[in-house]
Amino acid sequence: MIEAEQVVAAAKEWLGTPYLHQAAKKKLGCDCLGLILGVGRELGVDLPRTVPPYSASWRDPLAGTLLQDQADYCLKRQNSRPPCPGDILLFRMRRDLPAKHCAILIAPDQMIHAQEGVGTIQLAFDAPWRRRLAAHYTFPN
Repeated sequence: MIEAEQVVAAAKEWLGTPYLHQAAKKKLGCDCLGLILGVGRELGVDLPRTVPPYSASWRDPLAGTLLQDQADYCLKRQNSRPPCPGDILLFRMRRDLPAKHCAILIAPDQMIHAQEGVGTIQLAFDAPWRRRLAAHYTFPN
């Protein structure tokens, strides 16, 4: 069984990884989905080795719901409780757009995500982010 503490510790090891669209290599480059895929694979979770090409733009409605489809297929959605450390967070940047950004919650008020131009960082899971939360998941056991 994968414990929340294992997810948090693994995610912290990715801090400082540069942003690289469609990559999932710790210390070399990742995007937000690559962060989730990389951490999950390190923990032994059976996740896809490849995903269809996707746009880096949060505003691209043509990209559909790739991220949410992947999450719903590979992860365990948590509907019955609030987000907890170790959860994967899925965000919709605007109500009229698909959910296209993800992060890992590492404390009740802190998360790790990969952001273009910034890299993989820790930041507050504050009110603006909470308003954008579309769903949250755990890695399957």
